[in-house]
Amino acid sequence: MATSGGPVIHTPDHRLRVFVSSTLEELEPERLAVRDAIARMRLVPVMFELGARPHGPREVYRAYLEQSQLFIGIYWESYGWVGPDSQRSGIEDEYLVAGHLPKLIYVKAPAPDRDPRLTALLDRIRDDARVSYRQFRSADELRRVVGEDIALLLTERFTPRSGARSGSGSSSGEAEVMPRDDVPVPPNPLLGRRAEQRALRDLLTSDDVRLVTLTGPGGVGKTRLAMELGSALHNTFADGVRFTDLSGVTDPDLVAASLAQSLGLRTVPNRSPLDDVVTYLRNRSLLLVVDNLEHLPDAAPTIAAVLGAGAGITMLATSRVPLRLTGEHVFDVLPLPVPDPAEDPSVAVRRDGAARLFVERARAVKADFAVGPDEAAAIAEIVRRLDGLPLAVELAAAKVRVLTPRALLGRLTSRLGTLTGGARDLPARQRTLRDTIAWSYHLLPDHEKRLFARLGVFAGPFDLTAARAVAGVPEQYAGIDALSSLIESSLIGQEKGDREPRFTMLGIIRDYALERLREEGDWTDTHNRHALHYLYFAEHVAPPLGRTSTNPASVDLLEAEHDNLRAAMTWFIDTGQLEEAVRLGWVVWSLWWLRGHTDEGARSIERVLEHADQLSPRAYAHVLFGDGAISFVTGQHAVGRAKLERALPLLRRLGDDDATARAAGMLGQLALARGDYDQARELLEETKQISERLGEEWMIALYHTRLGLVPLKAGDPKAAAAQFADGLRLARKTNDHLGEIVALFSLAVAEMVDGDQAGATAYLESGLRVAAGVRDEASAALFLQALSDLAARGGSAERAVRLAAAARKLRTDTGAAWIQAYVPDWPSGADLDTRAHPRAWSQGTADNLGSALAYALEAPQQRTPANT
Repeated sequence: MATSGGPVIHTPDHRLRVFVSSTLEELEPERLAVRDAIARMRLVPVMFELGARPHGPREVYRAYLEQSQLFIGIYWESYGWVGPDSQRSGIEDEYLVAGHLPKLIYVKAPAPDRDPRLTALLDRIRDDARVSYRQFRSADELRRVVGEDIALLLTERFTPRSGARSGSGSSSGEAEVMPRDDVPVPPNPLLGRRAEQRALRDLLTSDDVRLVTLTGPGGVGKTRLAMELGSALHNTFADGVRFTDLSGVTDPDLVAASLAQSLGLRTVPNRSPLDDVVTYLRNRSLLLVVDNLEHLPDAAPTIAAVLGAGAGITMLATSRVPLRLTGEHVFDVLPLPVPDPAEDPSVAVRRDGAARLFVERARAVKADFAVGPDEAAAIAEIVRRLDGLPLAVELAAAKVRVLTPRALLGRLTSRLGTLTGGARDLPARQRTLRDTIAWSYHLLPDHEKRLFARLGVFAGPFDLTAARAVAGVPEQYAGIDALSSLIESSLIGQEKGDREPRFTMLGIIRDYALERLREEGDWTDTHNRHALHYLYFAEHVAPPLGRTSTNPASVDLLEAEHDNLRAAMTWFIDTGQLEEAVRLGWVVWSLWWLRGHTDEGARSIERVLEHADQLSPRAYAHVLFGDGAISFVTGQHAVGRAKLERALPLLRRLGDDDATARAAGMLGQLALARGDYDQARELLEETKQISERLGEEWMIALYHTRLGLVPLKAGDPKAAAAQFADGLRLARKTNDHLGEIVALFSLAVAEMVDGDQAGATAYLESGLRVAAGVRDEASAALFLQALSDLAARGGSAERAVRLAAAARKLRTDTGAAWIQAYVPDWPSGADLDTRAHPRAWSQGTADNLGSALAYALEAPQQRTPANT
């Protein structure tokens, strides 16, 4: 407690203090809206998360309440956390401790899942005639009514007081000298930056940190984040916070004068403004927020002198490049998170991030903007296309005054051309995305401009080797300085790779780079260098066609370059380089196949086959085989059979044993499926003989699992299991994960047909471990679905529902089709009503591959009713 004689826990400053009470997670946008409304009135929001970390939670909020003059409570559905030694939650205790304060209570509606304990508390609050009680529906509505209510309450209840306590404990009637707070008040709450704010508050309040520079591309929100931090930290520094905007300053010699102006200092002729600034800052505790320093690198000595004025001076700077001063801490501001394509868009637009920002900004310009399923899906796709860049998202949201989200999405074919305009109070250089990016681009020397334009051809992350190849600089370390400069200018991003750093470019910035590349006339040569580099990369990295399942690490390398491989394929086809396209498709087949991208492969093959008359015999045979194989693994058996039957004699004639063995194996399995066992044995025997000649034991393993389907279909599960077991032994001997997965699932089916559910369970659990170990989600989903059926058969309905939900989340149509092409069907099982257990379904939907594995393998004695 503040009066206990121990250390006093001070609230942010000594102005009128408004304590804000609510749960932290559930109502974050609403808390930000209330804080914004309070700050606009030049009052002090007192919020639990703002500080006093060395003290216990109850001690903190009781001390804060004792120093506050007004209580605001915001409630929705959650009753909040209840401590182990308490009978009531923190929010109820805050309300009771604030008994002496005037109270404004705001309750969000609708609230279908409100905790009964919160309902009881709200009933008691409504009965208190001294309390102002309102309902609200949105953060924007709350921001407005809070401002109105505080203004009314102040006029009714508060008058100026003499004898207010000063910061030093004085009780004299002298007016307090308050720290100035010149940080601009943003018009909207900051969304999606909670983690960054927490990390930066810790950094800026560390005793050994004097300079923090926020870096990132134009429009990513550096200034907005700096303003938010300045507002949040004004209580931390005894002399407050000052904000200096240098965007309009072009001469580094004028930086000191701008700083003096922000400090309220008068400057006189014949005296350096820097001397005045340094003199003023000595012995002060102050946070200086200095915005837009990237275009003033020669001002570094001025910044260094300011920081040297006194130990109490801390600077938060924004710049697209580091300042390169001693003691500088660089903090890279990233774009906002965007919804995953597999995520429910209706959920995504309610969660903090780029989609939520779009909705909030859209409602700011169109009060009746509503978000139904179609709008949510369009918004999710819009922000994905805009890479979560806040400025781009805000400019897009401004268009809802005249365009629906679906119509806006349709017009985003040229991102730089569509999003023009924006709020008039934005700096001139940010009124269009083109201006924002050009601001950084035109600061570059010519050789860096050329590199920037050429790097625009990358469709995804790239490494230094690829950058050198595309830039046309074969020397090992050539171009590193220019690339480093682009990174410092935030035109290129850098991320950690498995072996070496990788580099990225936001899609919107990439569009601008490509415009520059086209204007410079280097378009064709640069794209050719890019496509050929990734062709050579894939041919070097990809495993031979018949060994793809034994080397998942190779497929991982291809997956990491998937975007660039796709772009290379598109370029080869678009420019008529069909032989190169077939070469590339032949080596990335394993990527298409094992990682569920067969639809992409099918589209590429279809485009190549449109020009079949231009292909060499080998290229044509390979394309035809690939076309048939994709039909086979996607369940189009009749179409696949016709194409493979055309390809097989061509492959035999060319002497391509690997492809011949695979084509014969697929046709053999199709013969099994239609009951033509004689042809199946003939084709599978051809596969076996070639595999033995080549030493390809993995194909021999697959031969056994395919041959085991004959006795299984004939009703002899024991004979089938013997074949499957032979396949399993060979697959494990060769570290063939695909063969092992197929054999284990086939053995589980054989055990089920033989009536041994325990044996089937053991095989399914082993197969799930293998699939998860190689991150094969399609196969994992197959095993989870079978385990779900076993749970349902055993009467564990909730467990079955959770496993089924997890399987559904991991399964894709393409992935399911390819693995099911290799395994027998699971025997028809028990009916399962997933709607009867919504909690279990929700848990399974929230599972990832790791948590689904852990749950599925949970020992029976660990399975409580809550877990099953």
